[in-house]
Amino acid sequence: MYFRLMNVIDVVVFIILTYGVLRGVNKGLIIEISGILAFALGILGAFKFSNLTSKFFGNLVDWNQKTIQLVCFIALFLIIVYLTSLMAKMITKTLQLIALGWLNRIFGGLFGFIKWSIIISALIMVVNEINTLITVFPNSIFENSKIYPFLANVGSFLFDWATESKVLEGNQIV
Repeated sequence: MYFRLMNVIDVVVFIILTYGVLRGVNKGLIIEISGILAFALGILGAFKFSNLTSKFFGNLVDWNQKTIQLVCFIALFLIIVYLTSLMAKMITKTLQLIALGWLNRIFGGLFGFIKWSIIISALIMVVNEINTLITVFPNSIFENSKIYPFLANVGSFLFDWATESKVLEGNQIV
């Protein structure tokens, strides 16, 4: 009965969120979080240590300095991502051994739902901005949607939260 009340946006969002939940259940919380963490640590680590490693390898090979820096950046990124993923798989196996794999999967599904809700909310914000400039979708699609108002509110809340400056002790702005 409820599916009859859904419009195109609701159906697409439902399919995407179902995919997110199933993927989260399949991978588990540890693997889901480690994917995001691995990417962030890979970027940070590569930026932080690529100059140091390029100086070391610059003495070993006769390449252009820019090429050495690029190769070191990519290599460090891939190594950090691989090691983070390896640690996550070890933690997941440990959880399975102590019979907590089911908990990892349940929270993985919840995390997948939240992650994809945030992604969809961000996409909705982008579509809204584009739609104010040029009409890509008629307003009736958004007005008749059951889930659109909720996701639009989530997107605007997260955008406001992310863009406000945060003051820490000692007047440091983050």
